Amino acid sequence: MIEPNWDYFINAPLDKGTQRFSTKTERALHARVVASEANWIQYQTVERLMIWQQSLHDLCTYREGRRSIE
Repeated sequence: MIEPNWDYFINAPLDKGTQRFSTKTERALHARVVASEANWIQYQTVERLMIWQQSLHDLCTYREGRRSIE
């Protein structure tokens, strides 16, 4: 199973890499989406698909909440 490198997502600067994030929370949620997608592709189970969909939903909800505040 693929796990995100949480240490990197906690300590790396937000503007490092090809994608820019406004908060570390957003970057961690994005990492969770990427890892859960890779896990679903590798194992092809309904449980992994549901985790991927939930991760994507969490990221979208977080971004919508940030937009409504700004």
